[in-house]
Amino acid sequence: MSAIDPSRPDITAFMARASSALDRPLPAAKDVFNFGGSSATLADELLLLTVQGKKTATTSWPVPDPLYWGVGDLSVILDGRGAPKALMRTVSFAQCKFCEVDEAFALAEAEGDYESYRTGHIAFYRRQEKGDEFGEDSLVLCERFEG
Repeated sequence: MSAIDPSRPDITAFMARASSALDRPLPAAKDVFNFGGSSATLADELLLLTVQGKKTATTSWPVPDPLYWGVGDLSVILDGRGAPKALMRTVSFAQCKFCEVDEAFALAEAEGDYESYRTGHIAFYRRQEKGDEFGEDSLVLCERFEG
């Protein structure tokens, strides 16, 4: 289950507005999150890249077990204040060691060049709970999505 309840009133209201705007019923969101962890500034920057269509991928560590969303499922992306702002649909998943994430995937994250992706993600994950356990051989979830 998502750490944030998809049935939270503001999330359900956002989904209803999205359904109305698209003029079709939408299934409930399976995941609710913001990019960038606890950094509101980073969350807003990455949300903007997603809305602009520049960011079409994200890497997760640790890999959720069990995985509570799948290919075709919708997720709600929150801004840095925790408000729902965008929808994304998962189009693919791949699990691999961090050292095996290829350049094409890293560039789809729209966070700079390949080396920036690597150094930024290593620094980010090492600041997380149990971050001292993160390394080149850590299993990550590479998710591609469409907005």
